[in-house]
Amino acid sequence: MVLLAGLQAADAQKTNATTASSSASAPKDLKPPPRPDAPWNTPDLRAFSEPLRAERPSEIDTNKEYELAELIDLAERANPETKVAWQHAKQAASALGLAQSEYYPMLALQASVNYVRVPVPLPVSPTKAGYMDVEAQFAHPGAVLEWMLLDFGRRGALVSAAREQLLAANLGFNARHLEVVFKVQSAFYALTTVRGRILAAQAALDSALKVQEAAQERFTNGLATAPDVSLARQQAAQAAFDLEEVLSRERDAQVTLAESLGVLPTTPLHVADFSRLPLPARLEDSVEQFIDRALQQRPDLLARVAVLRAKEAEIRRARSDYLPTLSFQGAVGGAFVNSDMSVDGHELDSAYTKQPTWGVGLALTWSLFEGGARKRRVEIAEAGREAARQELKDARDKAISQVWRYYTDTKLALRRLDVAAALVEASEKSYEQNFESYQNGLGSLVDVLGARRELTAARYTQLETRAALLHSTAALAFASGDLGPRLLNRKPGTFDTRP
Repeated sequence: MVLLAGLQAADAQKTNATTASSSASAPKDLKPPPRPDAPWNTPDLRAFSEPLRAERPSEIDTNKEYELAELIDLAERANPETKVAWQHAKQAASALGLAQSEYYPMLALQASVNYVRVPVPLPVSPTKAGYMDVEAQFAHPGAVLEWMLLDFGRRGALVSAAREQLLAANLGFNARHLEVVFKVQSAFYALTTVRGRILAAQAALDSALKVQEAAQERFTNGLATAPDVSLARQQAAQAAFDLEEVLSRERDAQVTLAESLGVLPTTPLHVADFSRLPLPARLEDSVEQFIDRALQQRPDLLARVAVLRAKEAEIRRARSDYLPTLSFQGAVGGAFVNSDMSVDGHELDSAYTKQPTWGVGLALTWSLFEGGARKRRVEIAEAGREAARQELKDARDKAISQVWRYYTDTKLALRRLDVAAALVEASEKSYEQNFESYQNGLGSLVDVLGARRELTAARYTQLETRAALLHSTAALAFASGDLGPRLLNRKPGTFDTRP
């Protein structure tokens, strides 16, 4: 499966274009709408809309017929949803590094320059006072070191929460890939089902025209009535209308497939028929085994567990605020001082010195009263944990329901597949016999048309049953989490997991 490497290559090609297109900003003279009953007069935003008009190169080969596995590879490279999830995972990784940086000391350079003038009154006599004026210029460059030695689990809780969030983001990244793959599968099956219905509708139209020709020929020979010919024409017209209706659905199915791939629907795309895909013969495992695997390996459920663990770490972080912190502090630098002194406006002397300065110590900080802020932070964290717990429970129950529903759908589709094949075979034989009898004057037109309708319905039933089996099998693999290992271990462009 092409994951981070493909996404990095695609992003690198678009960096320059994105930077250039994002340079436009909002107009400086923006004002709110002057009145509520009229639209706002939009300014010229052509430069502002440049990112919307940026063209991206298409990865689709218009001359190639894509198999399902090739469409999945294409979607993993082109779909923006995977890129968004990848960036979220990178953010979570940076957040973990940020939390771990709290364990390291902080070293900073500081420098200050000050000018001070201090007048001091001096008693010269009982009736007369003078003053002494001191002026000084200070320069203090130096380095300051601060290192938290003890925080009673505060930093550990932050790192634990960040690590769980990274795990949740990574699992969410995989879950997003599985969702994209399942959307592609569903859209592929829907499109090929529509195209199969087009073939069935075309076959129905061909048979209806054939019956119409036979009725016209019998009418010409005086062996059929005018109502028979009209009925045959009506059935042919209905078959032509049914074909046009199915053809109109193909466009919508093509748009859905393009959206699942993350490409524009205007791009020509040729896909293979799903009749080439092998059908499962039976379900090897019980529904309980599928449910157990879903609870063990579905990335969205595991991400919920990671979020719950992160919320628990946030509670520990909030509670640690009740305890003190102990830090080491140190500073080293120099003092450059120049001072001038005068008495009653007469300069006496000036002095200049430069000396090293340094100091070390420990600082204990213990907040005793914050107006209930620490209590509220604990309450917020506990409420977040309870919400995450309920969300996990809801997601678990829904996952079990999904597995149960798709497992039942797959079993029903497997049973219906053989019946549908027998139905098509019997309908084809019935139509052929009725048509032959009608041509020989031994059957009625109504029987022929009825057999033709039943044959068309049987073909639709077989087609829908096959599509339903493929879709329910894919949905079961998605709901149980089996789709993930298959994607990670498959050979490029296939679903083959053999070495």
